[in-house]
Amino acid sequence: MKNSEERELGSLAAVRDGSGPASWGEGSWHQSDVKKYPTTSAEFNELESLINQYCLEGHAPAEPLLDKSGSVIAIGSCFAAELRHFLNDVGLSSDSFWIPSGLNNTFALLDFFSWAITGEQTGKGYGYSKTSNGEIVDWQPSFEQQQYKDALAHASSFVFTLGLAEVWEDKESGKVFWRGVPEQIFNEGRHHFRLSSVQENTANLENIVALIRQINPNASIIFTVSPVPLKATFSSKSCITSDCVSKSTLRLAINDYMSKTDSPSNVYYWPSFEIVKWVGCHLPYPVYGTDDGCVRHVSRFLVTQILKAFVNCYYGTETAEDVFKEYLSVLETRDGNLGEPPKIYLGQIVKA
Repeated sequence: MKNSEERELGSLAAVRDGSGPASWGEGSWHQSDVKKYPTTSAEFNELESLINQYCLEGHAPAEPLLDKSGSVIAIGSCFAAELRHFLNDVGLSSDSFWIPSGLNNTFALLDFFSWAITGEQTGKGYGYSKTSNGEIVDWQPSFEQQQYKDALAHASSFVFTLGLAEVWEDKESGKVFWRGVPEQIFNEGRHHFRLSSVQENTANLENIVALIRQINPNASIIFTVSPVPLKATFSSKSCITSDCVSKSTLRLAINDYMSKTDSPSNVYYWPSFEIVKWVGCHLPYPVYGTDDGCVRHVSRFLVTQILKAFVNCYYGTETAEDVFKEYLSVLETRDGNLGEPPKIYLGQIVKA
C-alpha cells in the first residue's frame, strides 16, 4: 500500500488523510439542490444524453418555443452562421435576410440594431465597407432601414453569438470599430487596441434587448459565445491566454445580464461554448481541426451534435428526429479512425 504522502500527491479525493478542512469528506458539506459535474468517463460516450443532462439544465426553456413557420435571425460569429445556414437548409426558418458580416463584438451589434430599429446609430461604433476599387468608406446598408426594422419586428427568435471582447477604438471619436482597422486608414497615434470590460458588454446587451423589445416584445432572445479561438491578438500576451480572457469577458457579461433581477423574460443562454470547451476536453478524440485540418475549426461531428440539441430544445423532439433523419442521410461521411470523431463529414455540409 502506498504511504500517505504518495497517495495524496495531486489527489482531489473526497476523503484524505490528515487534519483540517481538506480532510473533510464530501458528505460533510451542505448539498441540497447541488448540480454535479459528470463523474465517469463513460458518461461522455453518450454525448447527446450528457449534453441534455449536464449542459442544458437551467438554460433550456420549459417547452419548445419555435416551429417551422417562424423566422429565426441568427447574427454574430460561428454558431450563429452555422445555425442560420442549417435552419434555412432544413426548412426551419421561413425567412432570412442579409445582415452585415463582422458583427462579432457587442458594440457593432448594438450599433447595427440601433440603426435598424431607430434609424440612428449609437455614435459608439464605426462600420466600414470596401468599394469595388478598394476604397474604404463608411458602411452602407444593402436595404432600406424600414426593411430591416420590419424583419426584426416579425422575427420569432434572435440568436446572438458573441465572438470578440478585444476591440479597436478611435481615441478622437471614442468609437469602436465593428471589425479591425483597415491598414490604409490605420493611425498608430489615434487607433487604440484594448480589451472591453464586462460592464461595457453587459450594458451593450441590455441596450440590444431593450431595442428589440421596442418593436418585438415576444420573440425569444438567445445568447451564445463562440468556441472558435482568436486567430491573433494585438495585446502583449499570448493569443491562447488572450482568447481565454476575451471569451471569459463575454461569458461573464451574459451571466451578469441574465442574473439581474429585472432582466426581461424569454431571454436564454445556449451553452455551445461550454459543450466544445468543457465537454470536448473529455472526449476520446479532438474537437478541433478534424475535418479540414484547421486547428481553430470545431469538428463537424460536434457541431452537428450541438445543432441537434438546439433543435430538440427549441423545436421539440419530434421535429428534431424528423429533420436530422433526412439531413444526415444526404451528407457524405466516413467512419472515424482511431483518434478521430465517430463520423468525419466530407465536403460542404451547409450552404454558404
